[in-house]
Amino acid sequence: MAERKDQMALLSKFEKHYQFKYNVKPNLNRWAEAWAADAIIDSFGLHKCYEMLEYYFDVYPSPTWKHFANQIANLIEAKSRVEEDSVERQERRKKARAWLSE
Repeated sequence: MAERKDQMALLSKFEKHYQFKYNVKPNLNRWAEAWAADAIIDSFGLHKCYEMLEYYFDVYPSPTWKHFANQIANLIEAKSRVEEDSVERQERRKKARAWLSE
């Protein structure tokens, strides 16, 4: 079980991102959502949750806490696929430049 301070820190970070994006505090019951925060922190670690929260607010048009908590595994998978694709494209560009310069 994750520490209470970590759960509240994750929820706070979500609220800050939401407030920055929309200039409104989200309607979030911290005490009820602490269970979801606990589950995702236990599954993925606090640092990874912070990283995915940043990514979530960058890519998702209308973020909500429940959606984030339910989709974090899919976010991690999608982000890794994007990173792998970027590396693969970079390698292909490098090979194409080498081929064209021959």
